[in-house]
Amino acid sequence: MRQKGSVLMLILWVLIVLAVFSVAVSFQASSDTRLARHETDKIKATYLTRAGIIKMLAEIVRDANSYDSLNEDWNRSRKDPKTLTIRNDKIFYGASDESARLNLNSRSLTGRQLVALGIEESLAEELIRYKSKKGDKGFEFLEELFLVKGMTRQIYADIENFITIYRDESAVVNINTAASRVLEAILIDHSVVQDILEYRKGPDEKQGTSDDGVFRQPADMSVIKGIDPGLFSVSSDVFRIWAQALISEDDDAAVSIEAVVSRSGKTYNWKEF
Repeated sequence: MRQKGSVLMLILWVLIVLAVFSVAVSFQASSDTRLARHETDKIKATYLTRAGIIKMLAEIVRDANSYDSLNEDWNRSRKDPKTLTIRNDKIFYGASDESARLNLNSRSLTGRQLVALGIEESLAEELIRYKSKKGDKGFEFLEELFLVKGMTRQIYADIENFITIYRDESAVVNINTAASRVLEAILIDHSVVQDILEYRKGPDEKQGTSDDGVFRQPADMSVIKGIDPGLFSVSSDVFRIWAQALISEDDDAAVSIEAVVSRSGKTYNWKEF
């Protein structure tokens, strides 16, 4: 009887071990399946996001206007995105004008412009000195600014949306899209900047609406006294496009891309995150 009892206990322990092993294998298989599905969704989201970048660029290329302004449909922030739905998945996308920014790689960049943009004079001098040492290369990526003595994360965050290095050596900015801080950096006369902004607002006194005052051709700048037309353009060739895809079955598979591209498709910068 004792021998039979021992055999039963042994069989029971074997069954318990097998049951535990089976549960472990099942759990591992389930985890592997979830992981594989997540990776698949991530790849899917990546390609959908890239499609959003391409679609936005295509819309910009189709824009036949001789000017680019804030009230055009391509000008979309993340707060007011364009949306594309494919089955149950969504792509959000939009763009901004890179020509609205002060070009740090411009040959005519001065310390005065940087100070007018909001940078302290000592840091502005260091930035010009660093750029001069780089020679024809100039700044090769925007985060290179952290190599300039005195640059901090707070200062970088404050100026990031008003500067570019992706427009070759062009110094002109788009008078229709440049923010007031950029206009202040380009122009010396504050009153001229205010006149430009007032003209752009239109009757409803809001920029980015249908009644905006738009400089449709360079000759239109003559309505504002004190403007040097050589400092500005009314259209743009380089845009900052963003897109994000959300997979309906997996919120964690979201992918975002920001790209700086020209109308012709030249890519200056590409970030996926």
